[in-house]
Amino acid sequence: MNKKIVIFDDDQEILTAMESVLDFVDWDLTTFSSGQDALKTISREKPDLILMDIQLDGVDGRDICRAIKESEELKHIPIILISGHEGAESTKNQEFGPNDFLPKPFDIGDLIDKVYFQLAS
Repeated sequence: MNKKIVIFDDDQEILTAMESVLDFVDWDLTTFSSGQDALKTISREKPDLILMDIQLDGVDGRDICRAIKESEELKHIPIILISGHEGAESTKNQEFGPNDFLPKPFDIGDLIDKVYFQLAS
């Protein structure tokens, strides 16, 4: 069975880049440019991994991450938060924080390594 990855980023160029990089493996990729209904989407999609920007059209990805990690139904799903803001990596060390962090601009090799690692965990 293919692994399902859900990607949230309000930057279409980032979404396209991630799709291009991750599409070479037989993963099911679903992208969203809005974080408005992220929890409903994640509950519906049941992904194996979530890649999510911190800044999503008025929604904070850290709040979505916290809600996922507090949910009995969803807390097992690994989350990689993505951001270009200085100091954003510290969210990785917070309670109910993401499983990993990817700074923007990201290195393609780092993205692939982090995705493989989280899917294997």
